[in-house]
Amino acid sequence: MAKILILGGGFGGLIVAERLASSIDSTHDITVVAPSRKFTFYPGLVHLAFGQCSADDITFDLATKLKGVGVRYIEGEMIELDSSGKKAMIAGDDISGEIHYDFLVVAIGRRLATGRVPGFFEYSNHLLGTGAALKFGKAASNFDRGKIIVGLCPGARLPVPVCETAFALAKRFEKQIAGGEVHLSVVFPESLQSAFGGASLHKELESAFARHHINVLYDFPISEITPEHLISSQKNKIEYDLLVLVPPFRGNAQLRREGIVDAEDFVLVDDRMKISGLESSYAVGDIVAFSGPKFAHMAVRQAEVAAANLISEINSSQPETTYYHEIATVIDAGGPDSIYLHYGIWDDSMYRLKKGTLWGWAKEAHDRWWKLRNR
Repeated sequence: MAKILILGGGFGGLIVAERLASSIDSTHDITVVAPSRKFTFYPGLVHLAFGQCSADDITFDLATKLKGVGVRYIEGEMIELDSSGKKAMIAGDDISGEIHYDFLVVAIGRRLATGRVPGFFEYSNHLLGTGAALKFGKAASNFDRGKIIVGLCPGARLPVPVCETAFALAKRFEKQIAGGEVHLSVVFPESLQSAFGGASLHKELESAFARHHINVLYDFPISEITPEHLISSQKNKIEYDLLVLVPPFRGNAQLRREGIVDAEDFVLVDDRMKISGLESSYAVGDIVAFSGPKFAHMAVRQAEVAAANLISEINSSQPETTYYHEIATVIDAGGPDSIYLHYGIWDDSMYRLKKGTLWGWAKEAHDRWWKLRNR
């Protein structure tokens, strides 16, 4: 019997657990350790903020879901990894101690490095949790005039919700924007192309922003936030009255002693999702040290690759399934300015961009399917 330990219960951890549970003998032991029983469908947080769904619509109980497929769930968090001893130290409500494993999947996600931007915690809204989304939604509902800033901090890796939030705000305040009572801007630390991993979509997205009267500011790396201003690393200032940003991301410092992370503490893997230098160990999702943005569909595909290779190893075969790093996403503008982007980050000859209302509908249908599969 093999003991498989999955650290993390987001998109990556859940998909690995499901694939393994449906493919290997039930005599093998699969355990998922995650700090919260609540799974959040992050792509739905913009809709939550603007009252288009409820928190219950985009969350479900992870423990119940995993139990249904024969996977054990432990509420806790990895505080130390000992790969040479094939064990992880866990602290939490369900267990405080060591868990030994034969195979490991690290899917613990990214951490928010809000401390890199002084004032973020005090003055900025964000959309990286149900509570935060509802808080911003309330702030937007109570707003009637002034300057709104939506943006990415340096090191943030989620450009799509920034764009979708801007479009949703433009719709919410359409009359006030037309009357000059509200001014809406989007801020990026570098270029739009950089934010999307090298993909060239600035012409299409800039024209969409312009049609919605959204001002776009590039090369503004936010370094500090005061009660009234964003301040860049070049000491330039922008005034705001309502602010929502994606904060910087970082990996997990607890993994440094294993020598498996880069300078930002993201885990180094090969194209089979195997952790560099460790046997029978994989990493998937936001914790992985791949370039470009971090999207849910990437975590899902990485999890499928890791699960396939784990199954091969468990069956004493060579893992041969490889991962191809690409963007396949929709920016839902709520109408004909919605954009579908398919771009190969590792091979920029793969490039496809389409526009139209259909893509917003397609994203909505996909999101609805994902929610239904977990009910």
